[in-house]
Amino acid sequence: MDVQAVFSVVVEKLRDPLIEKSITFNLVKDQVTVVTDNLKEMQTLLVAAEVENEFNDEVKKWAVEFLLVVYKLEDVIESFFLHRMHIRRRGFGSRYFLIHKKLKSGLDLRNEIREIQNEIKNLEASWKQCDRIPNHGEPLLPERRSSYEDEGLELNQQNSSSYSVNEESYVIGFREDKRRLVTRLTDTFLRSLHVISIVGEVGSGKTTLAKEVYGSTEIQRHFNCRVWVSATVNIPRDVLLSILKQIDKSIVDEEASNAELEAKLRENLRNKRYLLVVDDVRSHEVLSGLRVAFPNQYNGSRVMLTTIRKDVAWSADPRRLPYQLKPLSDENAWHLLLKTASLPDNVSYAEKFKLKRKFVSRCQGIPSAIVGLGGLLSTETVSYEERLIVLEHPSWQLDSNELNEVKSKILASRRYNGLPFHLRPCLLYFGLFPKGYKIPVRRLLRLWTAEGFVKKSSPMTSEDVPRTEENTSDGSPEDVAKRYLQELLDRQLIQKTCSIDGSTKSCVMLGELHDLILSKAEFIVLFHIHRTIQDLETAASTTLGVRRVAEHGDIKDYPCEEPSSIQCLRSYLSFDNQNEDAPKKETGNFLRRVIRHQGFGLLRVLDLERVYKPQLPNDLGLFYNLRYLGLRRTFLNTVPDSVGNLPYLVTLDLKHTNITSLPNSIWKMKHLRHLWVLKLRLDLSMQENCSALQTLWGLWVDEKSPVLKTGLDWSINLRKLGLTYHLDSDQDLFEWIASLKNLRSLRLTSLNNTGQPSKLNLQPLPGLENLKHMYLLGNISTLLVLPQSLTVLNLSFSMMKEDPMPILAELPNLTYLRLLADSYIGKKMVCPSEGFSQLRILKLWKLKELQKWTVEEGSMQNLQELEIRCCENLRELPGVLMHRSAIEVILTNMPNEFIYNVRAVESMKSLPSA
Repeated sequence: MDVQAVFSVVVEKLRDPLIEKSITFNLVKDQVTVVTDNLKEMQTLLVAAEVENEFNDEVKKWAVEFLLVVYKLEDVIESFFLHRMHIRRRGFGSRYFLIHKKLKSGLDLRNEIREIQNEIKNLEASWKQCDRIPNHGEPLLPERRSSYEDEGLELNQQNSSSYSVNEESYVIGFREDKRRLVTRLTDTFLRSLHVISIVGEVGSGKTTLAKEVYGSTEIQRHFNCRVWVSATVNIPRDVLLSILKQIDKSIVDEEASNAELEAKLRENLRNKRYLLVVDDVRSHEVLSGLRVAFPNQYNGSRVMLTTIRKDVAWSADPRRLPYQLKPLSDENAWHLLLKTASLPDNVSYAEKFKLKRKFVSRCQGIPSAIVGLGGLLSTETVSYEERLIVLEHPSWQLDSNELNEVKSKILASRRYNGLPFHLRPCLLYFGLFPKGYKIPVRRLLRLWTAEGFVKKSSPMTSEDVPRTEENTSDGSPEDVAKRYLQELLDRQLIQKTCSIDGSTKSCVMLGELHDLILSKAEFIVLFHIHRTIQDLETAASTTLGVRRVAEHGDIKDYPCEEPSSIQCLRSYLSFDNQNEDAPKKETGNFLRRVIRHQGFGLLRVLDLERVYKPQLPNDLGLFYNLRYLGLRRTFLNTVPDSVGNLPYLVTLDLKHTNITSLPNSIWKMKHLRHLWVLKLRLDLSMQENCSALQTLWGLWVDEKSPVLKTGLDWSINLRKLGLTYHLDSDQDLFEWIASLKNLRSLRLTSLNNTGQPSKLNLQPLPGLENLKHMYLLGNISTLLVLPQSLTVLNLSFSMMKEDPMPILAELPNLTYLRLLADSYIGKKMVCPSEGFSQLRILKLWKLKELQKWTVEEGSMQNLQELEIRCCENLRELPGVLMHRSAIEVILTNMPNEFIYNVRAVESMKSLPSA
């Protein structure tokens, strides 16, 4: 039951040192402790009811009443704390006259705590009157659970890493489908623009198959322009912008009209053979906004879409038969299960045959159902008998006419029920985002932390999660949040996309699970999705109040005059980025009304990422409790000076805005850990309070910067640093960087007074043992020895005359290397034998002087992807690499003769041996 998850979050908030200090000072700590202990005892009753499958309507009503008490406790304590903060912020004279108010507030708090204690007594009495309640009146948990459905699935958390699914497992049974679709798409006989549709039931693997086709070598060779968009985004503007960004980010004008975007798209697709994939099309109107923007040049361009509706597929292109995706065969279905689940070693052949027969009859060849069931069965602690219980559960005995989507939802529910309580709020939080929305990991982790969902110490032990470089850190909130995310990924509850180095870049929730958690979040009033005024009718009238609002429509319709709809608000996230013609006045009006109702807000999260120029209230600083302020890509020119009055702000994200200055008062933020700006000169003269800072990205340093006078010794905890500088001497700068022992990511750009790349006097950085990512833009005369910990390295405009490869080859952990424009201006390059032992991806861009490249035997043994772009004088690909079949070679704007030679060798490799 998710009520327990909410209670655990509230208890964690009360453990905040600032709140503990406040209630201790006012002599109510003992009362609060008694209340929380009583609530914990009542929580065990709810757990017992769920275990015994006795969660009837009467118990649900009691659970809501329990939740009301929990929320009331949270509101009372936080409001009191913020009231004290409000008084402390006044001047001395005002504070003297407010002493009596302070004393009164303390008395009010004690009285309110007593009221909550009385409500708990009444709640206990009503519990005893409920019918069919297990352990009647006994606040004790049973020693063992009687149902595998409630306990057995939770065993998954004990070995969550054992069922991480490799991407290969999802394409089992699709090889022939992939071959046929690739043949259709690359058919040179059909030169006009054609639409090819993949049709299949929910969970049948349409998107997986489309991704396999889209990423295949044959498709990459045949089409010189490929674009993938999801139909879940709004049509046509967001789709047009998404397509243009994938073609060339530099041509995107966020403020252009739709007609201008269409014209620009036609212009950039002219003379290109392109492939557009539109995923998850559910209506006839989805493609209508795109047809006018895509030219038909009779050069073999194609559009491929996935859909569950045959009528949509037929209307997209009546000339072509839709490609009907069939369920997996019994053998392929069993093979996929074995890829996603491990059977105990002691299972006999007869038992395995019985499992296989029952499994095949239940899943009916639907890949999503198979993978989901694999997640349920993937733990060695689950016995053979318990696996049979899952397969024989009555909820699997569906009528043959029912949709396979029901099966996917059952699987999603079971996997959700297997989650430990500390992960449930984190998973439910995905429901705040629009369906199919790809959430950047940096955004998600910061939001979880700001909301108070992350415990101070993770409940997982070293046996629960394998030790990796990502989870052996010091246990900061961000590190714990990262472990939470990894566990959700391991349980296959969300999907991820990876960045260049293989780390998780963004994640998205599966559709059937998204639908499920919305209903669960609604029951506990975790958040409200606001689209229209009608959406709020039930939420606004609830006695629990609205605690989080996600705006998917227009916030001007929000009924702020209803106290219950605004006075308990903790978070406001807006996804209304459709109208970019005028600043968003409604956002400012809404926030002003919140301040008016609350006086000083309980708001912890204000996330307006991608909202066009939202108007912020001047008294934004009254949101004393704000922990997260996200204004990335809002194109704002200024922020209110009062932003410096947010004492507990942890994240301030101003990246991709037009903000050129910030008030000096931001350095009073003792809790600020993450600051993103864009080429902003900061006055660091008051920096002594910012020792907590971990991220400082977008800093501009020149001779006028106070940093040169005051130093940056306070920033020893920095993990991520990005700065651009123009200095006569950068010696002091590099000495400071060398002292940042915790640094993990570094981006340095050296510019001259005209804004062009200039000299970057790279110094040895031997002490940066944690540095993983490095991006250097500027002229480097000689490449010195770099930190051995580097995994990702980008060099641009380095103008190196000496071959850098012998030095780079010695980096033992380097997996991704990009030598960008004019990074090397020599004519010969040699990769020594046994070098680059871990390198997987290599990109050589615009090395215009390079003529000969030699790779010695034994070098780059693990190379998987090689991209060469605009190296116009390079004569040939190294012979050692030419004959490795495991390497994917991508050539862009290379001489025809070079391309011909590479393709000829690849064709020879594909021929059968004699």
